[in-house]
Amino acid sequence: MDFFRRSNWDIIGRSKLWFGISLIIIVAGMASWAVRGLNQGIDFTGGSLLKYQFERPLVGEGSSERQIIARTRSVLEEYGLGSSQVQVSGGDQLFIRTGTLDEKQAAEQDEQVSAALQEQFGEQAGQLTSLGRDMVGPVVGKRLRNTALLALILGSVLILLYIGIRYEFRFGVAGIVALIHDVLIVVGAMALLRAELNSEFVAAILTIIGYSINDSVVIFDRIRENMRLYRGRDFAEIVNTSLLQTMARSINTTMTTLFALIALFFFGGPAIHAFSLALIVGIASGAYSSIFIASPIVVLWERGGVRVERRERRPAYAGGGAAGDSALAKAEEKGAAAVGISAEQAIERAKQDAQEEKRRTRRDRRKKRRDSSKRRH
Repeated sequence: MDFFRRSNWDIIGRSKLWFGISLIIIVAGMASWAVRGLNQGIDFTGGSLLKYQFERPLVGEGSSERQIIARTRSVLEEYGLGSSQVQVSGGDQLFIRTGTLDEKQAAEQDEQVSAALQEQFGEQAGQLTSLGRDMVGPVVGKRLRNTALLALILGSVLILLYIGIRYEFRFGVAGIVALIHDVLIVVGAMALLRAELNSEFVAAILTIIGYSINDSVVIFDRIRENMRLYRGRDFAEIVNTSLLQTMARSINTTMTTLFALIALFFFGGPAIHAFSLALIVGIASGAYSSIFIASPIVVLWERGGVRVERRERRPAYAGGGAAGDSALAKAEEKGAAAVGISAEQAIERAKQDAQEEKRRTRRDRRKKRRDSSKRRH
């Protein structure tokens, strides 16, 4: 996808469009969350634990524990329990964790599942005996949720400090805003799609944060390099050029990751549907926010500071007065018109400027030597 580097795309100039798209998606997701809530799984809400034992071991030479779990899930899916958690214990016991039901529903569920499991494994493992059922609390309790939230906040602060020290504070703020954007997008998408959330969702969020900030740092690093290379250029032009130079890398990396996640979503089974779906949405959102959210925020931050700096330095430009104002206006117009140039054009202009700077430096040195020689004579 090298055509991105040759395209004359004004990404920064359309910042309002990118912000508007994100705002619409986030508002829709948050509205769904507020109205219908999240579809929390048994890890968050608790449920029932069904326990069964067979006469002979389920796991043997002809079947592994993974195969037994897969066959059990196929039985549970017939009763709408495909998202239940299944565990093989001691080789001859099955533990099945389902959602919360009242006493009558739980009894009917136990009878149906017992009969189906006997039919599925009776020939292989003999008679099935129900060991009863227990009510269990949520794995992801209030304390664990608060701890995860605290870890997320602490991680964001450390990211802000590192990027602020390694680059600039504005880059750190833009990176954190992009991370918040990605989390809101993922949570909103899960609310809209009514995907069931379990403990794996927490792991998916942390993975998305790490992936997204990595992509942003790559872009920030290129912006910093180009700031040194294109000294004197308009900052928006530098950022736009940097995005064009790194876009192919961002798109290619994201697409290869998404291919694997999409395969995982369709062939990984219902137990990891929510996990893989969250990763698909989050990775795609992370690539989008790194390009279309974080970088434009840096430009908006810079524009606020540049206006003040230019107003303070206006009298000193080109000798001050009306002539200085006219020259400054022309320079600003030239910088604004150059925002949409391609990466190759910007590089060529930077080389020309560097050569001109060298010639100017040599002329100044020769003039100083002539002046020094005249003073000695």
